[in-house]
Amino acid sequence: MTHTAAALGIGRITDHAGVVHATFYNYYPDVAALVVDLGELLGASHAASIAGLNLDLADPAQRFARITRQTLFMVATEPGLGRLIFDVGLPADSLVSELRLRLKLDIAEGQRLGLFHSSDLDLTTSMMAGAISGLALDLHRGALPLTAIEPATIRLLQLLGLDPTAAEALGHEPVALASAPSLPMRWLALPPIQPPAGEAS
Repeated sequence: MTHTAAALGIGRITDHAGVVHATFYNYYPDVAALVVDLGELLGASHAASIAGLNLDLADPAQRFARITRQTLFMVATEPGLGRLIFDVGLPADSLVSELRLRLKLDIAEGQRLGLFHSSDLDLTTSMMAGAISGLALDLHRGALPLTAIEPATIRLLQLLGLDPTAAEALGHEPVALASAPSLPMRWLALPPIQPPAGEAS
């Protein structure tokens, strides 16, 4: 949080952790592996935050709206999280790929149900993921206020082809958004993964 990922060195890490230099190698072969692990932790923390949104919904537009609002809310309300995503150089691949996959599934289902309209699923998914990332960056930098999250969600739904009245309702749907993960993030702080209904644990 103090230095960029590129400025991290094993000595700085072990000094801060209060352990001897060689202890680092009990966990990681090099700093690059640690940075990749931190990026994966960021993605897993985001996945855990959206897991509590009751996403076992029949309506893909409702899932899209909730995930969009949760993602933007997390970045807007936890400056440290925005710093990790945008400023310190963590690889955001885990976060972006998880979000993109979720969006693609919901957009495809919305098309199948006639809620969304797009001639190119991959292009639409990329554009939506890019729009959400851009909104998150603007919220983090203060270029957009927290109050922009709902109108932005409504506009994205409309761009997907959802009926404007339905988009408005979903953008303002009363839903309890989870707070951002506590920093520093820890793998052990993530909730245990629940098996899908009907599967043995």
